[in-house]
Amino acid sequence: MKPLAPFILSLLFLTSQTVLSFKREEFRNCHQTPFCKRARSRYPGACTLTPHSISISNGDLTATLLSKTDEQIRPLILSLSVYQDGILRLKIDEDYNHPDPPAPKRRFQVPDVVLPEFESNKLWLQRLSTETVDGESSPSTVVYLSDGYDAVLRHDPFEIYIRDKKSGNQKLISLNSHQLFDFEQLRVKQEKQDSDNNEDSGSDDNWEERFRSHTDTRPYGPQSISFDVSFYNAEFVSGIPEHATSLALKPTRGPGVEKDSEPYRLFNLDVFEYLNESPFGLYGSIPLMISHGKEGRSAGFFWLNAAEMQIDVLGDGWDAEYGIELVKQKSIDTFWMSEAGIVDAFFFVGPGPKDVVKQYTSVTGRPSMPQLFSIAYHQCRWNYRDEEDVENVDAKFDEHDIPYDVLWLDIEHTDGKRYFTWDPVLFPNPEEMQKKLAAKGRHMVTIVDPHIKRDDSFRVHKEATEKGYYVRDASGKDFDGWCWPGSSSYLDMVNPEIRSWWGDKFSYENYVGSTPSLYIWNDMNEPSVFNGPEVSMPRDALHHGDIEHRELHNAYGYYFHMATSNGLLKRGVGNDRPFVLSRAFFPGSQRYGSVWTGDNTADWDHLRVSVPMILTLGLSGISFSGADVGGFFGNPEPELLVRWYQLGAFYPFFRAHAHQDTKRREPWLFGYNFSIYSIQLCLALFLYIFGHEGIEQGGHS
Repeated sequence: MKPLAPFILSLLFLTSQTVLSFKREEFRNCHQTPFCKRARSRYPGACTLTPHSISISNGDLTATLLSKTDEQIRPLILSLSVYQDGILRLKIDEDYNHPDPPAPKRRFQVPDVVLPEFESNKLWLQRLSTETVDGESSPSTVVYLSDGYDAVLRHDPFEIYIRDKKSGNQKLISLNSHQLFDFEQLRVKQEKQDSDNNEDSGSDDNWEERFRSHTDTRPYGPQSISFDVSFYNAEFVSGIPEHATSLALKPTRGPGVEKDSEPYRLFNLDVFEYLNESPFGLYGSIPLMISHGKEGRSAGFFWLNAAEMQIDVLGDGWDAEYGIELVKQKSIDTFWMSEAGIVDAFFFVGPGPKDVVKQYTSVTGRPSMPQLFSIAYHQCRWNYRDEEDVENVDAKFDEHDIPYDVLWLDIEHTDGKRYFTWDPVLFPNPEEMQKKLAAKGRHMVTIVDPHIKRDDSFRVHKEATEKGYYVRDASGKDFDGWCWPGSSSYLDMVNPEIRSWWGDKFSYENYVGSTPSLYIWNDMNEPSVFNGPEVSMPRDALHHGDIEHRELHNAYGYYFHMATSNGLLKRGVGNDRPFVLSRAFFPGSQRYGSVWTGDNTADWDHLRVSVPMILTLGLSGISFSGADVGGFFGNPEPELLVRWYQLGAFYPFFRAHAHQDTKRREPWLFGYNFSIYSIQLCLALFLYIFGHEGIEQGGHS
């Protein structure tokens, strides 16, 4: 007989999810995150690297970065590639051919995000020019970028920047102008040496770190990367979703900023009732920042990296305390820190915000064209109880002449939280239920999450176990965590073979009870693990190729979203375009469907902050997004709900959603005036945008 303690603890945790709000102590801050704490302690001028052996190889500028002060540091390999439309790509990685000391493994480079066709836009470099810039004592290597722009590799001190020749060779955007670049190299612990050397001992968080009751083993030691990026002649910067804060990012360090302020965190997390006006990380991460200056002048910087990232926006005068003037031109300075990965960064010259977005999406992909029905109104709740409840809700929309196109089912529709199944008592006739909706031009969406119930009688779990398709823990066993089904394992979606296998599960043969009018909702795909550190997966869990979870965490939900979307394409009939909503996201997510801003709250602050959150997502390529209308948690007053519907009509993705503990809030429950002033506005908006003919093609709305 199994002990009851783990079951009771998990039950208490699940129960607490319905009554507790955001708890700051459940999540790490920068001071509790070793790589962030180390990086923030660096000072301007600390970088000692300089480029050597600069040449052209395969059409790229290549160089070796060597330390001026420490010959024991393994060389780094730098490459600069130039692409059409003024895009510069910078890569910096370890020299894996260097024998002393050799790198113990290759660092993770994020695959499947940069479009394969993007490489066809590469401009092959033919020559390099060396010149002395702005009276500097050391030379710089200059590369033609596009009409009006050059890329400059400064030798000593090491710096990379783009200069605008139309404005007298002024800098537009730079990396390492403050000399904060740092690259912690992979190594293997040498027991005797490290026990004699306090600096390398486990006591300083090099080989493991602890947070609350969790221990993260680090077999390759610290491997973080950090550097400064400056945007010149900018009035403000925006981007790096997802945060519940203003469109213009506020300074996190510098004069007038609280001493213990936090950087903007990019680490996909399951955060319920999240804080308003906070740099805290939420469900998705896009490391893209866009600057905005006078007369609409913009530039962009994107770091393709899936590890945890922390980013400081540095206020004016932040470096005055160091007494070192390294930058003469006015700029907004930022400081980027990541736990792992490589430098794979893109510079975008603009010149306008629209141009930056176009350049960014030429790298990561244009947004997918949504199905027409999906831009209409969606009705959702955790949970519509059974088929009778579904039929009654649908009938009430007709009775009150309120347009809607999609009805959603949350986790309770399944047989014991086994995805691709239906509760045999509550939903015994799923195909008939969907066909009734489809007869009215309506659709249904069901939820499919990444945690798989560990039940040997469950076909999906049995297959995944036999094939070795699960993420493994640090010891090599299938990772076992807690989520809605209880004991659960998580598919290793970074593996293309597993993504293809998962896509097959959406066929009508495998997803019994599904029809061509059924679409999918991916939730909890950060991934959420109720008993894991920060309600997520341990960083030392292992993926395909022995990649540590810390290296790809922010991309996990992206791969799950990709696999699901491709699965709907595979199933064929009636699905030339899939519709898949995802809570977690990453660069490239726009190619696979829509996202929403997660578990918000029924208050005016969350209504207000939804606007800059959605606008920021749009600037980052994800144009099809929305927020839960009415707020997921809590019971909105009628005035708040009316105003939210009026605003929600302008969200690209327009869905009402609510927690199971809230009062029912279908629109007709709030009386005639509510319907007139909110829902009719929505219909008028759709008619205005698409015209009567377009709406008829879209279905009931």
